[in-house]
Amino acid sequence: MKKEFNLDFCFKGSRKYVHGTDIFTELTKQYNKDAKNIDIAFHGITVNNMTFSIEKPERKEVKVTFRCLHGDDKIKLFGIENDSNIDCHYEYLEEKIVDNSTVVVSEESINLNTPTEYSFIEHIVAMNKALVEKLYSDANGKWYFTRLQLKENISMSNISSLQLVLKSNFQFKLTKSSILVDNTEVGFIYFSLIPKES
Repeated sequence: MKKEFNLDFCFKGSRKYVHGTDIFTELTKQYNKDAKNIDIAFHGITVNNMTFSIEKPERKEVKVTFRCLHGDDKIKLFGIENDSNIDCHYEYLEEKIVDNSTVVVSEESINLNTPTEYSFIEHIVAMNKALVEKLYSDANGKWYFTRLQLKENISMSNISSLQLVLKSNFQFKLTKSSILVDNTEVGFIYFSLIPKES
């Protein structure tokens, strides 16, 4: 495994920052999607392309930490922004996923009715965002995907049912939702609410 490598991105839809789903996708590609016990955490907004290394950079802000098990190897990576600008966008219709999902407020859950052409990570992030926005409609701020713990990388083609259930809310600094695939818990997704500047 390389001690350091660069990843290039395009912005998702109209966003002006690198989306966590794209960072997750590109990192898991490095391991032929065979990664297990995945734990990715986002520590800040990224607007440039990124450099990942197995050693924590000194005097540079770490934007992403990524851990997983690949075979017998325990992987830990630190991601920082580099000086390479992003000058491309690609279409992403998050509402396709949301429109194909149903929030059950009384159960603090969201269920996918019909899968779309998007990836597993794109489904769960869009669904969880829709869930917390519905449950906390009065919250003042923007929700961000901040962490994911997943037993293994999952393909939508292997899924019959997908449900997210809110487990806890730590005063909006962190919400935790359980991810259920075919009624089996496969991991947790976390969001944080960043208050709007007054």
